[in-house]
Amino acid sequence: MDMLPIVCSFENGCILTLIPVPVDGTMDDVAATCAEHFVGRMLPRYPDRTMRVRKQGDTAFLPRDLKVRDTDWVMLTTIQVAYEPQSPAVRH
Repeated sequence: MDMLPIVCSFENGCILTLIPVPVDGTMDDVAATCAEHFVGRMLPRYPDRTMRVRKQGDTAFLPRDLKVRDTDWVMLTTIQVAYEPQSPAVRH
Protein backbone atom coordinates (compact mmCIF):
# COMPACT_ATOMS: atom_id res chain seq x y z
CA MET A 1 0.00 0.00 0.00
CA ASP A 2 1.40 3.40 -0.97
CA MET A 3 1.63 5.86 1.92
CA LEU A 4 2.03 9.63 2.02
CA PRO A 5 3.63 11.24 5.09
CA ILE A 6 1.64 14.29 6.18
CA VAL A 7 1.70 16.59 9.19
CA CYS A 8 -1.51 16.82 11.16
CA SER A 9 -2.91 18.83 14.01
CA PHE A 10 -6.24 18.74 15.74
CA GLU A 11 -8.31 21.89 16.14
CA ASN A 12 -7.67 23.48 19.55
CA GLY A 13 -4.55 21.39 19.92
CA CYS A 14 -0.99 22.70 19.94
CA ILE A 15 0.98 19.72 18.64
CA LEU A 16 1.88 18.82 15.07
CA THR A 17 2.39 15.11 14.37
CA LEU A 18 3.91 13.37 11.38
CA ILE A 19 1.71 10.48 10.25
CA PRO A 20 1.64 8.24 7.19
CA VAL A 21 -1.72 7.96 5.43
CA PRO A 22 -2.66 5.55 2.64
CA VAL A 23 -3.06 7.27 -0.72
CA ASP A 24 -6.20 5.18 -1.30
CA GLY A 25 -7.71 6.40 2.00
CA THR A 26 -10.58 8.86 2.26
CA MET A 27 -10.69 12.01 4.36
CA ASP A 28 -12.66 10.01 6.94
CA ASP A 29 -9.71 7.58 7.08
CA VAL A 30 -7.26 10.48 7.45
CA ALA A 31 -9.35 11.99 10.27
CA ALA A 32 -9.46 8.65 12.11
CA THR A 33 -5.71 8.12 11.72
CA CYS A 34 -4.95 11.60 13.00
CA ALA A 35 -7.42 11.27 15.88
CA GLU A 36 -5.58 8.18 17.18
CA HIS A 37 -2.77 10.52 18.25
CA PHE A 38 -4.91 13.19 19.92
CA VAL A 39 -8.47 12.25 20.84
CA GLY A 40 -8.85 10.61 24.23
CA ARG A 41 -5.26 11.53 25.10
CA MET A 42 -4.88 15.30 24.92
CA LEU A 43 -8.32 16.22 23.62
CA PRO A 44 -11.82 15.07 24.57
CA ARG A 45 -13.64 12.40 22.58
CA TYR A 46 -17.05 13.30 21.11
CA PRO A 47 -18.34 10.05 19.59
CA ASP A 48 -21.59 11.70 18.46
CA ARG A 49 -19.76 14.25 16.28
CA THR A 50 -18.12 13.77 12.89
CA MET A 51 -14.44 14.57 12.42
CA ARG A 52 -13.53 16.49 9.26
CA VAL A 53 -10.30 17.33 7.46
CA ARG A 54 -9.12 20.61 5.95
CA LYS A 55 -5.79 21.82 4.68
CA GLN A 56 -3.96 23.97 7.23
CA GLY A 57 -5.09 27.57 6.88
CA ASP A 58 -8.31 26.72 5.01
CA THR A 59 -11.73 27.22 6.54
CA ALA A 60 -13.65 24.79 4.31
CA PHE A 61 -13.60 21.08 5.03
CA LEU A 62 -12.72 18.63 2.28
CA PRO A 63 -15.38 16.16 1.08
CA ARG A 64 -15.45 13.12 3.35
CA ASP A 65 -15.19 10.67 0.44
CA LEU A 66 -12.28 12.47 -1.25
CA LYS A 67 -9.27 10.18 -1.55
CA VAL A 68 -5.78 11.31 -0.62
CA ARG A 69 -4.52 10.55 -4.15
CA ASP A 70 -7.13 12.97 -5.57
CA THR A 71 -5.89 15.93 -3.49
CA ASP A 72 -3.02 18.27 -4.30
CA TRP A 73 -1.14 17.05 -1.22
CA VAL A 74 2.58 16.43 -1.41
CA MET A 75 4.92 14.95 1.17
CA LEU A 76 4.63 16.82 4.51
CA THR A 77 1.48 18.74 3.59
CA THR A 78 -0.03 20.06 6.83
CA ILE A 79 -3.68 19.33 7.54
CA GLN A 80 -6.03 20.01 10.41
CA VAL A 81 -8.72 17.74 11.78
CA ALA A 82 -11.71 19.24 13.57
CA TYR A 83 -15.11 18.17 14.77
CA GLU A 84 -17.97 19.34 12.58
CA PRO A 85 -19.65 22.33 14.22
CA GLN A 86 -22.80 21.61 16.18
CA SER A 87 -25.90 23.72 16.34
CA PRO A 88 -25.83 26.15 19.32
CA ALA A 89 -28.58 24.19 21.08
CA VAL A 90 -26.42 21.04 21.33
CA ARG A 91 -23.17 22.12 22.98
CA HIS A 92 -20.94 19.87 25.13
